[in-house]
Amino acid sequence: MKKLILLFTMAMFIGFAGNETFAQKKENKVVCFKSNMDCADCEKTVTEYLKFEKGVKDLKIDHVSNTILVEYKDGKNTDDKLAEAIEKKGYKADKITKQEYEKIVAETKENK
Repeated sequence: MKKLILLFTMAMFIGFAGNETFAQKKENKVVCFKSNMDCADCEKTVTEYLKFEKGVKDLKIDHVSNTILVEYKDGKNTDDKLAEAIEKKGYKADKITKQEYEKIVAETKENK
């Protein structure tokens, strides 16, 4: 009887572990900002600071187009906290859409 209960318990545990509602994966989120960086040193300062923020997976920072793209793990950080981190270093962090970001970057590349 004890073996039957143990087998039943193990079967239920395996069933729940495979169920997606119990094992939800957190997705990565992307947030984009328009900033006011002047030079490569500004870009380096923001990069060095943001790469140690919780959940940050990828950064694309460009002082020429004054744009910042941050990919981070949802649940580890938020758009607002990342904006605060940028502003803490003395730079603007005006949130923009990914489409606006891509347009600004493309226009900057065309004008070079």
